[in-house]
Amino acid sequence: MATQMGSEEEFKSTIAEYLESLPAQFSRRVFSSPAACLAIFRLLSTIGKQLIMSMLYLDSPIRLQDVHQWARQDHQRLVKSKVHQLRKLQILVEEKGNVSLNPVFREQLRNALTGGGDFSTFGIPYTGAGDPKVTPAWLARYANQKWEAILHFMVGQSADVRPPSDSVRHILKSSRLMEEEKSGGMQITNSGFQFLLQDSGSQVWTVLLQYLRLAEVENMDVVEVLNFLFQLVSLQLGRSYSTRELTGNQRKMLNELRDFGLMYLDEADSRRFYPTHLITSLTSGSGSKETASGSNSTNNSKTDIGAPRSKITGVGTVGKVRTSELLAPSEKGFVILETNCRVYAYTDSPLQIAILNLFVHLVSRFSNFITGALTRNSVRRALTHGITADQMIAFLTTHAHPQMQGNTPVLPVTVTDQIRLWEKEKNSLRPSGAYYYKDFNQKQEFERVFKYAQDINVILWASIEKRQLVVSRQGHLKIVEFIQSVRSNSKSAAGANAASSAAAATASNAPSAS
Repeated sequence: MATQMGSEEEFKSTIAEYLESLPAQFSRRVFSSPAACLAIFRLLSTIGKQLIMSMLYLDSPIRLQDVHQWARQDHQRLVKSKVHQLRKLQILVEEKGNVSLNPVFREQLRNALTGGGDFSTFGIPYTGAGDPKVTPAWLARYANQKWEAILHFMVGQSADVRPPSDSVRHILKSSRLMEEEKSGGMQITNSGFQFLLQDSGSQVWTVLLQYLRLAEVENMDVVEVLNFLFQLVSLQLGRSYSTRELTGNQRKMLNELRDFGLMYLDEADSRRFYPTHLITSLTSGSGSKETASGSNSTNNSKTDIGAPRSKITGVGTVGKVRTSELLAPSEKGFVILETNCRVYAYTDSPLQIAILNLFVHLVSRFSNFITGALTRNSVRRALTHGITADQMIAFLTTHAHPQMQGNTPVLPVTVTDQIRLWEKEKNSLRPSGAYYYKDFNQKQEFERVFKYAQDINVILWASIEKRQLVVSRQGHLKIVEFIQSVRSNSKSAAGANAASSAAAATASNAPSAS
């Protein structure tokens, strides 16, 4: 039975964090697969790859200080951070000031690059006759149709498309991208709005990471699941692969990943399957670009491994089809943004129109063209849904029209600055739960409560003259208990004083003893 590696609250948000959380014995099992080692290597940043290739054929450890000297003085800080990240991924091993590659990772990466070792981890090609209709272009249309049907369902426009399967709904719900309504349906969450603005590669990684978490919950062998995912991303687009050697868990995964458009299973011949570009392109991009400061050019992630953007500019080929032909309409540039915040979108896709409507005020719509504008209200509405200014800017940049792609920067600076200003304006005031106290019976009671609230540091606002107090939500129960104790003590003291006064009066009226 697989070991439980984390609860839902501890679930890692990136594949890097997930790999870092693996115990040493799990990492050794992952590294035992050449396909997994190659996939992890391809996900690393450029500097991470350079460090590994420099040590790949070194059988003896090397001094850590010597590794730092591989870079110029002004870049050594960046190299140090990458070495630290590779150690967290358990790819590098440090001992007594010397570092070397994990021996299992080193051996299997060598095998992956030279064609040695167990090459079945890269999939077993199907030897029978192929289906003539299944070409890379056909697989792209199939995958895009499946994936966009899920996005249509998320934005509530699934009337014309087939509803997703139960497994898809379960993953959307467990990942908190959608939640159940009281009526029994499902509605999108703030996280779901952010999900819609991501590129398709990041969206697929989100789904796969959630699938790993569910595998833990169902007590599946997580290393088997992880290795099979790395095997799938290493397959060749347009080629069929045999299901003969797959385990029961792996066959189950194929059926569930098919619902997302990541796989095509031939119903007429269950002995083969075809991967689609949604999964084979996950490691095709290069790693994040580094700067001298050590920050990522697209985000400030602290990890060395990332989910590359799957948007391809169309300058290469995959198999026998150009990569531009594999892109869904949602991944092609269609948005023009002017300096006056006017937006023009050349699209007839209801999905893209719905996504633009999240933060753009739409003005008019034609058969294949819409106009709108970025306004303060439309941007604030998106911010209320949890969408950040950077996500809006990234979406507009990714989907910018080819005529805008030649600009530097792609989007007008005046517009991007204005979006960020609107975000700062909204975030300048943040609502927080609080409790308001007034109508204190006595000044002494208010002063005692006020002093106690000061001592435990829960006062948000106070007016001593009006005897009014606002405390934080965290301090509310303590203040209530203190007020009750003060009043109970006051009643006890009042009762004791009344009893002593009555006794004194009786004693004074009593006849004296003779």
